[in-house]
Amino acid sequence: MKISKIIIMSAFMTAVSSSVILFTGCGSETKEDTLKETLKTPEAKVSEVTVSGFRVDWGKVYGAENYTYSLDGAEVDSTKALFVTFNGLDASKEYVVKIQAEPAKGSSKTSSEPVYIHVRTSDISQLEKPEITVGSAYASKTIISWSVIPGAGSYEYTVGEISGTTTENRVTLSNLAKGTDYIFTVKAIPAGSGSTASESARASFTTSSEDVPTLLIVPENVLADAVVFDVYATPDATYFYDVVSSSTLMQFDEATVIERYRSAIIEYAKSKGISLRLAMASVLKAGTNSIGVSNLFSEMSYDIIAFGMDYDGNITTGLYTKRITTTATGWSSGPNYGGTGWFSQSFFITNAYLAISGYGWTNSVWTTWKGKSVNSIRYRVLPTSTFNEAFSDPYDKEAVKTFLKDTSYSYAVKQNALKQVNSSDGYNMVNPCSPGVSYTMSALATSSSGEEELTVNSITTKTTGEAYTWFSIAALVNEKYGPTSSKMACVLKGAGIESGKYLVVRTSALDGIPESSYPAVIEKYGYDIDPSYFEYINGNGLALLVDVEPQTSYTAMATVMNKAGDKLTKHASVTTTAAGTKAARTKATASVIENLAANAEASPVGLRLDGVEAIPVLGAPATAEDLWIIIHNMNILGTDYEK
Repeated sequence: MKISKIIIMSAFMTAVSSSVILFTGCGSETKEDTLKETLKTPEAKVSEVTVSGFRVDWGKVYGAENYTYSLDGAEVDSTKALFVTFNGLDASKEYVVKIQAEPAKGSSKTSSEPVYIHVRTSDISQLEKPEITVGSAYASKTIISWSVIPGAGSYEYTVGEISGTTTENRVTLSNLAKGTDYIFTVKAIPAGSGSTASESARASFTTSSEDVPTLLIVPENVLADAVVFDVYATPDATYFYDVVSSSTLMQFDEATVIERYRSAIIEYAKSKGISLRLAMASVLKAGTNSIGVSNLFSEMSYDIIAFGMDYDGNITTGLYTKRITTTATGWSSGPNYGGTGWFSQSFFITNAYLAISGYGWTNSVWTTWKGKSVNSIRYRVLPTSTFNEAFSDPYDKEAVKTFLKDTSYSYAVKQNALKQVNSSDGYNMVNPCSPGVSYTMSALATSSSGEEELTVNSITTKTTGEAYTWFSIAALVNEKYGPTSSKMACVLKGAGIESGKYLVVRTSALDGIPESSYPAVIEKYGYDIDPSYFEYINGNGLALLVDVEPQTSYTAMATVMNKAGDKLTKHASVTTTAAGTKAARTKATASVIENLAANAEASPVGLRLDGVEAIPVLGAPATAEDLWIIIHNMNILGTDYEK
């Protein structure tokens, strides 16, 4: 496999009138050949040790087709994954895990030497350690928050000689000294007796030598596509605010940013024939406010900005900024555990079914159950906050099982859907939900032999219906590039990207490598993206044409970085066709769509809400006629990816 040429083109595969050849060749050696190494003993490590289980991970042994393992000399099992999780074990007991790498069928290599891992389960579980965020550091107003810990009933904190307890995940401190170094500590205290207090988290900060500024920006909640923040100000202070990508803001000085926004408001007022004071009254805030802004890219740095301005358009303060980074799409701090070879649960958000069902990632969460000999499933979806309140320890499997077995609290999957659960495709269902809320799904499956498996997964819905991302990758076969049996395209499209590496390999070369390791694979085996290509990647997109084999799956992947230092890895796969099978490929695609539609229509609960409460993170969305939204969307700082 080799890259034969690169064509500058639209990321949406619009027709290309002429090809622009940027370079030729990357050598005849196939990339997947370099991924194969001699068989060796797996290097294993233990993690996630609890009172009832643990996880063992190991690095990929190149040349190995699978890995065998056993617990305390019991029956040997096999997996292609690079980890195994053991559950339902006794507390405070030592177990021995044996792991061995097995060669591919027909290989001349023999099995590796086994590795033995000794693990002792915990006698009692410990709460997670909080993650601290210092929102502001002033003598009279220091605001510190930390992550919500499942199972915590309260939090104990110290700063200097001050100590206290709170049920909230935020504290506001006053009466500190100016220009002084402090250490803040906080630990989570369990709500019940099933766990112990967390380790103390520590954060150092230095109070400013200045008084609290006229405008103080403190982030409150950061999501994948939205941020909620507080602006503290005196009651008579008026100011303009916005949320701008850090890659954009860092290209301008303070005076330019302020003047561009001020001029935009003035010019808009003139063009619409409204008074300046009316325009200013529509976009300015007064006093302290909690503000939400959505339509953001996930996993990207943004600066919340604010500056004082009066109703006559006079600037009253300098520019204040606070940097945040949005989370990954679907990320949640809620509990995640469970799943075995005979039953697994995938909890996700998507817009893929929007046209079919009317439910997308702002108003629903989707579930795929796959199993073997699954005889029954009972489940419940709750807001993560409600789930954590219901269980003093959200990781107490026996308590969650008892909850799901109670028919007054949980729902049963209908018998006619279990056949699909036990199929190779699994079973899809949807639960309508509120935007910008973290949800937790718990499901208890029982096999035909009576074995039980509990799965608990958490996810956060988005606040908008758009698939905003600052970097995307697509793997495609398209006749305009030549035969779909021997050509594929890797399409890169982004916003503000300045560096990166890419890699195209046979999908089989990635067997056993978890997606979390893809950045390391790209770093080791990938090719640097030529800097001259970024104007195309950041514009309409850039397509790399690759010579490939027919009826073979390939994966394209890339890691990129923007001006602000944000790093993102994406991947996509495509299977090439046999020569002359365009019609068959079209038919197969139609079959997939039909299957998705059938699955969506077969929900065992009839798409009803199931009592899930609505807890939106943002208020009702502002209309497009809102003057602040108009000014915000004017692309004032001159980029083509600001929203």
